[in-house]
Amino acid sequence: MESKIVGYGSLEDAYITSRYIGRDYSRKEVERLRETVEEIRNVVGRILSERG
Repeated sequence: MESKIVGYGSLEDAYITSRYIGRDYSRKEVERLRETVEEIRNVVGRILSERG
């Protein structure tokens, strides 16, 4: 659970930073952020399919 919280926080930081401050990300950071996004999309997709 702790790693998921850190991942979500990192994703939020990346979003905010990308809007206001230029920053380079390492390949490893990008891969971890992408995994987090895919997890979120999967969860949201399951919730929507259950509702619908």
